[in-house]
Amino acid sequence: MNFEAVAQMTKAAEKPEKPEKSQEELLAILEQKLKSLKPALQEEIKEYEQALEDDLFEDKDDEPDGSGEARKEAMQKRLTALIDRAEKMKAKLDSKEPISQIAPEISAIYTRPDGKAETITLDLESKLQNFLSFYQTTKLDLSPDFEDAISDIWERNQTEIEQAIEQNGFDDMLIIPGNIPLSDLAEKMKMEKGYYFYQVKEDFSDVKSQNTDKPRLILFHHMDSLPEIATKTGLDVHLNITGEEAQKLYEANPENYLGTLEDAIVLERKYFEDTGKHLSIWNNKSAQWLPGSRAGARLVCSCWNPGHRRLDVGARDLGYQDGSLGVRPSRCFF
Repeated sequence: MNFEAVAQMTKAAEKPEKPEKSQEELLAILEQKLKSLKPALQEEIKEYEQALEDDLFEDKDDEPDGSGEARKEAMQKRLTALIDRAEKMKAKLDSKEPISQIAPEISAIYTRPDGKAETITLDLESKLQNFLSFYQTTKLDLSPDFEDAISDIWERNQTEIEQAIEQNGFDDMLIIPGNIPLSDLAEKMKMEKGYYFYQVKEDFSDVKSQNTDKPRLILFHHMDSLPEIATKTGLDVHLNITGEEAQKLYEANPENYLGTLEDAIVLERKYFEDTGKHLSIWNNKSAQWLPGSRAGARLVCSCWNPGHRRLDVGARDLGYQDGSLGVRPSRCFF
């Protein structure tokens, strides 16, 4: 038996198995999740009734025809999605079928380049509830099976998630729904003065992204800048690379970099919600290539512009490079 195999067996023996929850405990968790939907559902109903009173579903004088009806359809869609989620949970409770075991936490020891070790723990249940609340606040429509889809991703990829934390020090995660139109997502995630566009249409109609039709879980570093990530983890953030070099990195390992404008927009807004800080500030050398998104033949990139208080979204030729522009390490699971 070789040394590596012995080391792996020793490590496995040292790590205690997490006890499985009983069916009674899993049932109680599901019941609590169902109860937690009630306030959100009541709030949506109240908002809908108020909109009816205020005639918000009628077109205003300065609006295009159909604007009021579009507002009505959007509110009805959110309300229907909440009801569908509640009904799905209720059906699972009523079926009396066994509820599957999913380890709620993943912990791993990460050793930094300076030799310091830290234990990083990610908790799916708390993160998922946090993101559900975030999407409720921002009025983003979720599919009824969103929670089940994310739980499935977590369950199928637990070993790889643990390895990614252990190897690269990822200490936070994004939970993102699939099949959300970019224009709608951008509007819901808008902050301060919104967006500035360079060689990108203001309705985002020319931006095409990879794999954004799927729900996804993305590990990332909860740090304020790309140089900070490089210093603390030793990972290369590839500042000053060309668009062509960013494209080659992404094509070789697409799951290892924050790749799309959709993901960057959610990350930027969520990080601000959690910390009150912006993440991709260009003069912190934290602008980012997003090689999973293109506008025609150009690659998309983005950064927060603190002077103008907006997210700058651009599309650059493959030969373009800038000392403040790199790639953000991450690990994406579908």
